[in-house]
Amino acid sequence: MTDDATTFSTERLKTLTDGVIAIVITLLVLELTVPVVAEIPTSEGLWPELRHLWREILGYTVSFFVVGLLWLYHHNVFRYVQRANGTLLTLNVFFLFAVSITPFSSALVTANPDERLAAIIYGSSIFLAGASNAAMFAYGSWRRRLIDRNLDGEFIRRENRSALVILIVLGVGAALGYVGASYTYAVLGLAITYYWVMTALNREGVSAARRRDRHIAHD
Repeated sequence: MTDDATTFSTERLKTLTDGVIAIVITLLVLELTVPVVAEIPTSEGLWPELRHLWREILGYTVSFFVVGLLWLYHHNVFRYVQRANGTLLTLNVFFLFAVSITPFSSALVTANPDERLAAIIYGSSIFLAGASNAAMFAYGSWRRRLIDRNLDGEFIRRENRSALVILIVLGVGAALGYVGASYTYAVLGLAITYYWVMTALNREGVSAARRRDRHIAHD
């Protein structure tokens, strides 16, 4: 177990993360092109111009919910991780790096939807963000070094197993970009949709377990 003298509050870490994610979401919407009908001589009106932007709008929508899901995952991790140390800060920096390149990878995919490399980069950034989150929980929960020391052991094991499964899915999704970009998009789309549905059903954590009101006790 980590010496309490080497640990500190997670508040600044969470504040920085929330701020970065807010900026990322703002940058995503700035990628959308605003058509000015009066400056387009051949324009047939605003609606046709908006229809031409469907890829940009779809890319923004998907990436918005991807970033939202990553924030939810991070939020769930820090419901249980109560202290931080240098290693946890480093893992969180990797998470912020992965999230911060989302506007670029999203724009890359929107502009080059059929390019396999674009799909690989997009899928890899999501994989890295998920892996960083999973690593923070796995590291913090090892011998309960940074988490709530009363957290149920079976919950910890289930979360870590489920995180490994979803990382395998995300990794396979990114790798399938070598075969075809559409395969990456299909796998990521299914994974993202699944976890948003589980969130809407008030499931808990990456394992999508049903939330319990009773006190979580130590093994």
